[in-house]
Amino acid sequence: MKVNIPEYYDNLASDYDTRFSNPQLDYMRTVENSVLSENLEGCEGIILDVGCGTGEQTLDLAEKGFDVIGLDISKEMIRAAKRKADDSGISISLVIASADALPFKEGCISILISMFGAYSHIPEYDRAFAETHRVLADSGRVVLTVVNRWNLNWWLRHTFIGNRGWVRHALKNRDFVSGGLWTYYFSRGELLGKMRATGFRSVRIGSVMIFLYPHLHRIENEASPYLRISGKIENVVRWAYPFNSIGYYLFVVCVK
Repeated sequence: MKVNIPEYYDNLASDYDTRFSNPQLDYMRTVENSVLSENLEGCEGIILDVGCGTGEQTLDLAEKGFDVIGLDISKEMIRAAKRKADDSGISISLVIASADALPFKEGCISILISMFGAYSHIPEYDRAFAETHRVLADSGRVVLTVVNRWNLNWWLRHTFIGNRGWVRHALKNRDFVSGGLWTYYFSRGELLGKMRATGFRSVRIGSVMIFLYPHLHRIENEASPYLRISGKIENVVRWAYPFNSIGYYLFVVCVK
């Protein structure tokens, strides 16, 4: 059964910033920021941050002088982002809305970003992709991540520990309910086809966390040698096939 997505994130908002904190996710956020920085260069219009959560990237972009709007389906996430903005003395626009019904006119957004797999938690993801294309200006860009169906680490981990139920489910289905959250797992080929069918004229797909697993039971306080070495390798092969098909998350960069 699919859960109430807004309610799930409302309940998560109070400890969201501390719950998702470990060296693996810190590395992922470093990669996200690097890819964003490359694609935001020269941006003069409005940036829309879909699934902004408690506003980490929204606030960072506002501090750098960008005109940015943070959007999330969870009212509690937006409240947390507002508190952080007020505490920092930053003025930003925050909107409670769903990605499959963006409350903006056609062609008004220069760049749309969405990090940490938000579009994998949108049941009407095809409509959400269409909305992304609709609100973007000509030559506008979208930079987002989704959860990857063929994540190498996930398959190896669950195969070796004998979690046959999960493996059988994953072979037959593309969606899961885990920990109370519905998630859709995209493959590189599926994502490439969907973005092209939506109307984007350029689609580039890469991977993040190719050799790493983001949610470990044993959380280390510092990055391990394996994390540092694998991160360096990943930075070289991220956009190259087949490595751009096997990361925990898929990056997609599209141009309208």
